[in-house]
Amino acid sequence: MPTGWKQGYTLLNALDDKASHHHQVFNALKNRIAIRKQQKAFHPNATQFTLHFGTEIFGFWRQSIDRQQSIFCIFNISNKIQIIPLIDINLIGTDQWIDLITGNKIEDLQQQITLKPYESLWLSNVK
Repeated sequence: MPTGWKQGYTLLNALDDKASHHHQVFNALKNRIAIRKQQKAFHPNATQFTLHFGTEIFGFWRQSIDRQQSIFCIFNISNKIQIIPLIDINLIGTDQWIDLITGNKIEDLQQQITLKPYESLWLSNVK
């Protein structure tokens, strides 16, 4: 039995307990799956290329079959803050960009994005 769990406390109890990390992780995963299902660029036959940002950042670019949507998925796979200049991602300047996970809009393509340890973002030109 995991540390801190009482007798009779099950995973189902933990998923219902809004204060538990099980609940928080499960709901974050459900949210990402729901977002992912709505994006044409995540179709299994969509184009995908790996992005090269060094050893502490993993990224890939996906483009929908109709070429209308691009999503840049960027992951900080380190335990340190990482700063990424948006110019390195090569976003199209005439498009509007949004992080699908947070809903934050990208207003200035000359800015830098700061990723906390193990944080990720999905930048899309279509919501």
